[in-house]
Amino acid sequence: MVHSKSRIIFKCLALFIFLILSPTFLYAQETNLKQKAIEKFKEGEYTEAISLLKKAALVTPDDAEVYYYLGRYSHYLCYDVGPRKYDEGKSNEIIRYLDKAVSLDPHLGNAYYYIGVEYGVRGHFAMIEGNIKKAKKEFRLGREKGGYPYWLLEYARNMLSSCDQNAILFTGGDAEANSAWYLQLVENYRRDISVIPIGLLNFTPFVLFAKKGLDGVLVGIPISKTDEQIRKAQIIKWKPQKIKIPINKIALNRFKIPGKITAMEWELKPDIIRDSTGFLMPGTAYIVDVVKTNKWERSIYFTVGSPQKQRAGLNSHLQLCGLTYRLLPVEAEKYGMSINPAKIESVLLNQKSYSHFNDVKEHNMPRVSFILNNYRVILIRLAGFYLEKGDMEKAGDVLEKMQEYMPEALFPMAPPIKKMLQKTLDEIG
Repeated sequence: MVHSKSRIIFKCLALFIFLILSPTFLYAQETNLKQKAIEKFKEGEYTEAISLLKKAALVTPDDAEVYYYLGRYSHYLCYDVGPRKYDEGKSNEIIRYLDKAVSLDPHLGNAYYYIGVEYGVRGHFAMIEGNIKKAKKEFRLGREKGGYPYWLLEYARNMLSSCDQNAILFTGGDAEANSAWYLQLVENYRRDISVIPIGLLNFTPFVLFAKKGLDGVLVGIPISKTDEQIRKAQIIKWKPQKIKIPINKIALNRFKIPGKITAMEWELKPDIIRDSTGFLMPGTAYIVDVVKTNKWERSIYFTVGSPQKQRAGLNSHLQLCGLTYRLLPVEAEKYGMSINPAKIESVLLNQKSYSHFNDVKEHNMPRVSFILNNYRVILIRLAGFYLEKGDMEKAGDVLEKMQEYMPEALFPMAPPIKKMLQKTLDEIG
């Protein structure tokens, strides 16, 4: 009887050990940890999410996604929560996680995206410190490791080509800014343009850097605030109010605007409303300050990928010029200036502008590759412009070239854009 019980206990123990060591059990355990980590991150418990992922990495060290999330979440914890600070050691750890992810799965596109983002952080902090050599090195490494694929650099080149000489360009997220800075620092392309990510205008060290500029890398932007005022800048209470900026005759003639207009005027609303109280972010205030201090000497642009809500309420004064919007002293639609067909055609109806479009099929980054649909939206809008002018032939030609240069077999068209295209095609007949 005793021997029988011993055998039962031994079999149960053996079964338990088998389950613990079996790949299926380990996979289920790791999957559970990974999913819990994702849920914790969504709930804002970032440190706990990273802790769970580290445990998952110990259970199954060959899961590329675990290292991808470790890199992504660690990056977020370093730069997007609380004060933005750069720590070389932590950055190296983030790079190691992401390198591990792509070594396990070379087709994990979003891991390459974050590699580009992390090297972009390293690069722009080096620029802020005035270390051009290090900045170039970091952007080169980002490129060499796949963070800035050909299709993305081509997009950035077309974005910069959409701007006038000596322009100020406010950009959206990391993909736009980092790819543009790579072109400027490493390939010496369009260094005359001041590339300013809107998000970094809330980061005091970058604002100080952007104001001063860096010889041969970034032309400083006009900011009226003193360095001390910039250091003390905070979120301020704000109610919707009209902003007026004088317009001189030189500016009116340059934009070919008729009439006797003396001031640009628009309503600036709060960025945030909490408990019925509005607040304005420092970055928004700096955009307004740049527009005012610039006195129309340099052309000011926003990328089409920049968030509408972060453009300081200037959307009604923007003219589509390719992959950018140019700031006008008047409301664009009111003066029939919402679109600049000549500029769009010079950049986006040029087959050479799409030499590397096919690269997205091999180096897709789902978190950011959707920006390629901006090409299509802009050209559909251009076709619509010609439709309004009654030029059906020209409208049809624009859409034919769009489909030729950007075949869906290489990169599918987003459903809303398909509807937009079909509507325009129906109108052409």
